[in-house]
Parts: sequence; structure tokens; C-alpha cells
Amino acid sequence: MTPLTRASGLRVAIIGAASLKGKELKEVLEDRLFPLKKLSLLDDDEALGQLTEFEGEPAAVQSVEPETFSANDLVFFASTAGSFTRAHWPAAAAGSAALIDLSHALLDTPEAVVRVPFLHAGPLAAGKPRRFIVPHAAAIVLLALAARLRAAFSLRQMVANIFEPVSERGAAGLEELQEQTVRLLSFQDFPRAVFDAQVAFNLLTQYGAGSRARLEETEDIIRREIGRAAPELKDLLALRVIQVPVFHSHMLSILVEVEERCEVGDLEEALQGERLRILARDDAPAAAAEVAGEDNILVGPVVRDGGRPSAFWLWAAADNLRLTSRTAVDIAEELLD
Repeated sequence: MTPLTRASGLRVAIIGAASLKGKELKEVLEDRLFPLKKLSLLDDDEALGQLTEFEGEPAAVQSVEPETFSANDLVFFASTAGSFTRAHWPAAAAGSAALIDLSHALLDTPEAVVRVPFLHAGPLAAGKPRRFIVPHAAAIVLLALAARLRAAFSLRQMVANIFEPVSERGAAGLEELQEQTVRLLSFQDFPRAVFDAQVAFNLLTQYGAGSRARLEETEDIIRREIGRAAPELKDLLALRVIQVPVFHSHMLSILVEVEERCEVGDLEEALQGERLRILARDDAPAAAAEVAGEDNILVGPVVRDGGRPSAFWLWAAADNLRLTSRTAVDIAEELLD
């Protein structure tokens, strides 16, 4: 089956198209009516031939070929495994296509720019850059909150507990949580291939020794991406990632302390803006299910810390797959200008 083609638009490839991020990215491209001349869905051998659709037309996942990068104007890297991105990056970088990485694999690549379009004022510089990193969803949330607060207050510190959903480990993570839940309710032994630990009905600050993933690596990725995007936050931000038995959406509990004496309403007013939806004080707290499919970050409640008058707790929620995919497509739309 050949890639979907049209008479005009860009030639676009999604590498890692069978991943959760790849599937979400395809949906966002469709929702945004992104101008496509051709869309190629590409992945490793295990995913070859998987059937999907785009705008009502059938499509199949194909292999990455030598001509993939020369035949496209724009390439998204959406694989769950960073190693898959790194394997194909040299060939991609040698071509003329613009490259957008959602896999966090290219933080050691100096020419790759960490970018969140709705937070960065002004258009891209003419002729450059052409290599981009889409931050981790939690990094986007923290960058958005910090940017709004720093515009209104002198930020003294920001401490975040990040509650990570299993979808950050791909479809295998979803399946393992589901199977663990069923097995534990039946008092049976449970699978450990992804986490090498009990994630169902549990909270984890680290995975088992046999897991190929590490929560410490996720923390490092978030810190480095925030440091690349907003170096001024490096000495103000502390964070911890905690694995929770939730399928989708990041939740964050964030302590912010400002130099000024202010009220809860002052913070709520400062946080208002593009992609942030501040809940009313009588609304229910932001919840994982509520943000499913949302482009926006939900924030609320905001409450003053009982011990320090200039410190406040923020509760935030964001659909991790949607937020990163929408950010990637926002970057692509900037390249059209």
C-alpha cells in the first residue's frame, strides 16, 4: 500500500508511527488540517503491515528505507525507544528535511533546539533551525507555569512532584498495567517485563533492576529539556518523577514560592493565557480523565501553603500524548510560515 498522497502540501513521514505517540501525532495532523502532499507511516519490522487510516483512507505502516529522508520535507520521530531514533538520525540529518523529535533521544545533539511554540515569542529565524526536540509533557507543563509566573512575580523556587502515567512506556506499559491489575485481583503472579515491579495499585520511585527504563533517566530528561529551553530556571527548580497506576495523563503537584506577598487570585490571574485553563475555585480538581484529548493544561486548585504566606500549591493535569503531539505539530506549522 502506497503512502497517502495529495496534489499539494508537504511530504511528511512519521517514524515510530505504530507507537502511542505516533498514532496520536497522526490524529493531531488530521485534526489540525495540516497541509500534506504525502504522509508516510514508518516503523520497525515488528510493526510492518499494521493497518490504520487517515482522513477515512486506509494506510499501512511501512519500513524505513534509505530514500525515506530525501523523499520527505518533514520527519517526525515518535518512537517510544530512543535507540530507534538514534539509529536513523544520522541519515535523516544528512538530508534536507526538517526533523522533529518526540522521543527525547537527541538531547546530546547541539543543533537540535528544544522548543514550545506557544511559549516562545516571535517566528523562527529565517533559514534556521531545522532540528527540534519536543519536550517531555511534564517539562512543557512546568515551562508554561514558570513562564507565566516569572512574568508577574520574582520566583524564589519551584518544587514539582510529577506523577507519570504508564503510557510513557508505550503500548507495552499499558498492557502490563492492565494484566497486573487483573492478575493481582485474582491473587496470581503478574508480568514484570516493562517495569520489573508491581505498578498496579502502587506508587514507584524506581523500577525493578531488570527494567530497561529508569525513572531517574526521565527526571534527567525533564531537567535537561527545561535547562535547554529556559536556562534561568536551572537553580530554581527541583523535581521528582513518581510512577502511578494510571494509563494516560500527567498529574503534577507543584510548590511555588515568590518573593512578593500576594493572594491566590493574583497567581490565578498571572497563570491565565494560551494553553492554560485555570479552574474556578468551586470546580473539582483537575483530573487525568478530564484532560483526555485536551490540548490545554488544566490547573486547579491553587492553594496557599499553610506555613508560608508566599508559597502556593498548584495542581495541574495534562494529556501527555496529546500535549507532546500538539507541540510537535505547532512546530511544524511554524515551519510553514
